[in-house]
Amino acid sequence: MIFKDYYKILGLETNKVSVEEIKIAYREQAKKYHPDLNAGDNRYEERLKDINEAYKNLSDANTRRKYDRMWYSRIGRKKKTKLQNNKKQKRQLQEVKF
Repeated sequence: MIFKDYYKILGLETNKVSVEEIKIAYREQAKKYHPDLNAGDNRYEERLKDINEAYKNLSDANTRRKYDRMWYSRIGRKKKTKLQNNKKQKRQLQEVKF
């Protein structure tokens, strides 16, 4: 299963956004990638489907909570671990250099 980053699809930086900000981001992305404005290209249709799916899941508080929990357990923890490892390696290199 491919896990999509709904916040990134809507053009949002973090998950610390309000429902109103999600709605605004959805409208901007939907207008930008609407197939009627970009006729003849199927990529825009697929992109709009992803945007609609992201909005559907993030606009509802229960599904958003589940999504955030799933994101952290599957993806977020891995990213955090990689960042911690990189910081640890940089610290070790700085200690060796004097």
